This record gives sequence, structure tokens and C-alpha cells, in this order.
Amino acid sequence: MFCREQAARLNARLAEIEQLGARVAAIGNGTPAMATDFIEQFDIRFEVLTDPQRISYRAAGLNRSLGLDPRGLYAAWGALRAGHIQGRTKGDPFQQGGLMVIAAGGELLWRHSDGRPGNHGDVDRVLDSLRPSTARAT
Repeated sequence: MFCREQAARLNARLAEIEQLGARVAAIGNGTPAMATDFIEQFDIRFEVLTDPQRISYRAAGLNRSLGLDPRGLYAAWGALRAGHIQGRTKGDPFQQGGLMVIAAGGELLWRHSDGRPGNHGDVDRVLDSLRPSTARAT
């Protein structure tokens, strides 16, 4: 449910991100068929790549956790209320995601690692990191 929630947030702001000259790409850890299903089922309008071995997740320093603590349960309740229902888990269920803004030359402009399920990076921070006048912090 959490990857669906984050994808919906990015989809909703995709035009704003693209107006700032950026593009969105997501990396899932399921199979290519799972990625195709995800794109079709949730009307994803940005590129979705797959990394079943989670090499990119390790390179980015993204967390793995079970997340069955009160904060994770509270985040799940919020996702459910927003209509992001948990379906059959595809890929590694313990792998947490993150958001990164990387410049064309490879410079990391902003990074957020989800410390637990539902701890998404703020899309407003993504937009801020793309604006030239914004101070950038990682």
C-alpha cells in the first residue's frame, strides 16, 4: 500500500516536476511483469524500472525493516483512509523505499530514505530541490 501511496503522490505532482525540467523514474524490486502490472493497475505516468536483486537499493543506502511499530500502523491507517489498499505483496516486503533528486551530472541534490513503512519523502521537498534558488540539503 505504501508504494502505491507514494506513486500516487508523484503522479499527482508529475506536471510540476516536469515543468522544472526533471523527470521521475521509480525503481521497484519485483519482476518486470510485476512492474508492468503496477503501471497499468495504478495508471503510473512515469518510468518504472525493476531491480529484483536490490542492487540500487543497497547503493542508495535504503533501509529494510518490518515496520510493525505504532508509527508504521498509524501510517498504514492513513494510507488505507486515502484509498491505498494493500494487495498481494510483490517483491521484497521488507525493503523500504526513498526519494532522490539527482542532477544530470550525477550530483545528489536531495535524498530521503524511508526509515519505516509509510515514512515517505515529501514531494514538496523534491520540488524545492529542483528550484535553482533553493538551498539544497541532503
